[in-house]
Amino acid sequence: MTSSNAVMIEARGVEKWYPNGFHALRGVDLSVHQGEVVVIMGPSGSGKSTFLRTFNALEDFQQGSIVVDGIALNDDLRQIDAVRREVGMVFQQFNLFPHLSVLENLTLAPVLVRKLSKQAVQRRALELLDRVGIAEQAHKYPGQLSGGQQQRVAIARSLCMEPRIMLFDEPTSALDPEMVQEVLEVMQGLAQDGMTMVVVSHEVRFARKVAHRVVLMDAGVVVEVAPPEQFFSNPQHERSRQFLSQIS
Repeated sequence: MTSSNAVMIEARGVEKWYPNGFHALRGVDLSVHQGEVVVIMGPSGSGKSTFLRTFNALEDFQQGSIVVDGIALNDDLRQIDAVRREVGMVFQQFNLFPHLSVLENLTLAPVLVRKLSKQAVQRRALELLDRVGIAEQAHKYPGQLSGGQQQRVAIARSLCMEPRIMLFDEPTSALDPEMVQEVLEVMQGLAQDGMTMVVVSHEVRFARKVAHRVVLMDAGVVVEVAPPEQFFSNPQHERSRQFLSQIS
């Protein structure tokens, strides 16, 4: 399945309630291995983005356990910081600093957080911008770029921190249709390079082509986990069949 059997994310019995009493996650289990690409699908409100955001403590949880790259997530801020150093996150909105150039967006965190030299970080940033196909945009500002270009900057910015795991929360849903493919191609390249990835997305073609496993969530639970060829061609659960009939 993957290049390694090492477990990079281990979630067991994860429960989350919001302060208003809404039960968002209901005993969710998931293991993600090194080099694996897992795509999480599900209807709006199913808990998929909430679950993804627990992996780097952007969302807390009340019961269960999550271990990321050997580090247990709990209330200890040092543990949270350690996990966030290992985990890159790409959001639906690009979250770039509009007053900084593309290159400055990439170099800010590695210099401040990882205490790396500015010259080394700039070299790495330019390499990554070339990798995602926008090296010529390095000195522009985010507002001068298309949505697809901004999302590729956001991916390069995460990679500049040299993460061991990448999380993607519906990274193409805010893009115009013609820009979706350019972002998915960058993500596909990451997968081919062996990056461990968890992706919340409705992009069926990407999941079919790139995922090792597809997860369907609904109402805060995992309904089905299967390789893409089985999930899309022969799902085992009626809820999966219903969901696929609505998105295909």
